[in-house]
Amino acid sequence: MLKARLAGLFYFPSTSHNAQTMTNEINFDIASLGPTDITPLIDCVRRCYGESYPNPVMYDPSKLKEAIDTKLMHSVIAKLPNGEIIGHCALTFDGPQNTSPEAGKMMVDPNYRGHQVAEKMAQKRIEIARTLALPGFWTECVTNHPYSQHEMIAFNAKETGLFIGDMPSTIAMKGLENHPDTRMSLLAFYLSIEDRPHTIYLPSNHTTHTQELAQDLNLDRKVLVSNQAGKGQTIINTVVNSGIQTANISVELIGNDFLQAVENQLKSIQDLNLASIYLDLPIEQEAASKAFEDLEKHGFFWGSWMPNYSSKSDVVRLQKINQTVNVDEIVCARPQGDSVKSYVVSEWKRTQKSA
Repeated sequence: MLKARLAGLFYFPSTSHNAQTMTNEINFDIASLGPTDITPLIDCVRRCYGESYPNPVMYDPSKLKEAIDTKLMHSVIAKLPNGEIIGHCALTFDGPQNTSPEAGKMMVDPNYRGHQVAEKMAQKRIEIARTLALPGFWTECVTNHPYSQHEMIAFNAKETGLFIGDMPSTIAMKGLENHPDTRMSLLAFYLSIEDRPHTIYLPSNHTTHTQELAQDLNLDRKVLVSNQAGKGQTIINTVVNSGIQTANISVELIGNDFLQAVENQLKSIQDLNLASIYLDLPIEQEAASKAFEDLEKHGFFWGSWMPNYSSKSDVVRLQKINQTVNVDEIVCARPQGDSVKSYVVSEWKRTQKSA
């Protein structure tokens, strides 16, 4: 399951928000990131975000090289003839078990927006996903504007969830409107390439919503409800990202000690004053139905369905938030996004009453 949730905003800039957009056509190539491109890439990150990008790997030459060499990250770059990198995006895997990776780390130099740089990189990324024979990939789009969502929709990606107040206000995208007093929520999308049918287990109150999502994505899923408890000892891992004040609890095996194992993880991080805690639940395990219900009693609620997340299972990423968020500021690009937003917000309110 999840080793570390490396933040990677999927952001397509809009020309209407950028006074520096060039009027002349530019000549650039779309390519995979090579060893000699790492330093120019870091320069590009700084032109786009200064020092505020939430993933420190994108500033570290040795860690970037390691991610590329181990094939945990497949990077696409836009490159000028002089070697300057003006854009980047990537498919990022959490590990060898992760079969539907994150599509993110999308950025375009403020001086070169409005030239289809992001769109061409995104198309190349889909080509790489097909070459790798991936079932699909997921991404998170910012909700302070709808433009990045429109681009994912253009590639036929579908909304699957919402992470409320996920990113801190300290992240600043240069050349764009930012909200320095508000944590930003992210709308989750999934782009299906070649599905792998599954049977999944969820509480009865989530089956209809999940079946509707599966139908919209054209995914073959049998959604069942079970009262089966876990067996054996729970296998669980927690990774804290202090930079964005979040923690990710990854469940590999739902055992008969599941709730105690989760409570132990929560106790270990309770003094960190985190804004959000996420939990990845493998929903192909029959015990997931009951485990999900038990987690809701502890304040966790639906974040997003993540199909084909690992070679063994679909995942539902639940969230538990310790913050105030104005959900009226969350902008969705179309009614499907608004529907997903309404579902997640209503689940948040319902679970807070019962927790």
